[in-house]
Amino acid sequence: MAALILPQDVTDHLEAAIQLSNRHVHLRFLDEAEVLLAFNLPAAAVLVAGVVVESLLVGFRRQGASQDRQRMEKWFELRNSLAHAHVPTVSLDQAKEMVEDVRTSLTREINVGPRLVHPQAAAEAPRQIRGKYKFVATSAAEFIARKADELHLEHDEHRP
Repeated sequence: MAALILPQDVTDHLEAAIQLSNRHVHLRFLDEAEVLLAFNLPAAAVLVAGVVVESLLVGFRRQGASQDRQRMEKWFELRNSLAHAHVPTVSLDQAKEMVEDVRTSLTREINVGPRLVHPQAAAEAPRQIRGKYKFVATSAAEFIARKADELHLEHDEHRP
């Protein structure tokens, strides 16, 4: 596997970039769901937000049981019921609650995204920092948190 060849610091930063990119795309989906709510289209909003829910559930399944996972599974069931016509309609309030809850879960400090290095290999890898990162006192977790804050601020500026 090629990912085992990468140094841990490079892998951590690559993983952080992937997580932030995914989070940005998910926030844009939720923005679209809010526009659909503004046009009084709750079923369409639930279906669009369901794309984000499905992606979040993939990350939660890797982490095990959690309260966030249970809530996302509830919204995923609503989305599936609506998509397969088991529930003919959904209320505007229920759709708003779903979109807000999904946004809250997404903007919380969650660990979604692919693991590029097997955890055991990461523990065995030397923590040698090279190049321009040698003098930077930051970890991948700090980088993710800082970028998530920046995205959150940027998102709030663009909200109508």
